[in-house]
Amino acid sequence: MTQSDSVGRFAPSPTGDLHFGSLLAAMASFCEAHSKGALWRLRIDDIDGPRSVVGSAERIQNSLKAYGMSWHGELISQSNHSERYQRSLSSLIDTGFVFNCHCSRRQLPQGRPYPGQCRSNRLRSVDDIKEDCALRLILPATIEFDDGVQGIQRVAIADEVGDIIIWRRDKLVSYSLACAVDDALDCTEVVRGADLLSSTAAQLAIMQYLHMTPPKYSHIPVAVDANNDKLSKHSKATAIDDMDKLSTLHSAWKFLGQRPITVPDISSFWTAAASHWQLRDVPHSPRAQVSFE
Repeated sequence: MTQSDSVGRFAPSPTGDLHFGSLLAAMASFCEAHSKGALWRLRIDDIDGPRSVVGSAERIQNSLKAYGMSWHGELISQSNHSERYQRSLSSLIDTGFVFNCHCSRRQLPQGRPYPGQCRSNRLRSVDDIKEDCALRLILPATIEFDDGVQGIQRVAIADEVGDIIIWRRDKLVSYSLACAVDDALDCTEVVRGADLLSSTAAQLAIMQYLHMTPPKYSHIPVAVDANNDKLSKHSKATAIDDMDKLSTLHSAWKFLGQRPITVPDISSFWTAAASHWQLRDVPHSPRAQVSFE
């Protein structure tokens, strides 16, 4: 990627089929990229092998194609980026803010930031990495950034996130580190759900430690059902393959606050969407209830 390139991305994990919430992130990132004449790339975040579902990556690609979305270049897989993650880990260790953490999940308070009991186990080099330990990174107290939808964000990551895991106990790179590195190196803009605002703050801190240029972030509202529960794979949200495609596209367009467009088919929808898309019209609320056409 050259410095003058503008690149957006959609980066699902291969842990199940795309649902309506996934479609919102895909549509918003796709439209924002195309409205600027930028590239839009598809990255499969498949670093967590134990959670990956066989065939999911292929079904994700087929679903996007069925909904009329195509991406530039070859499919990107995080599992091919192990060397860049190893280099980034070494650089983070050099900062002096990485430590061995031997705590199990049972030893940690549920739903609260890491309390810091292993902070004294600082690493001076990769040779200090201990077996059967995760590696955590001490984050700065706060991170501030200007979000394209939600506005100025000042996140107290020391209180909301705590010392994040950057390398797992099972010797896999963490989502936070992998996503931070890939987005900084390969993207200029990231459009995704507002449930990831605190994750974005942590990833920005990682980028700062690594002296990387961050992308521009925009966080769209998270789709919730009538019970205010987030639509997700975990909640067994309906796969978009099982929904009427054109009407579902219109529902997603409406959810994202865009002015109505009247078109007869999927191809015409995207032609109109490219010229009508306005990021400024996306609702600023971090959560919104879904209503289908």
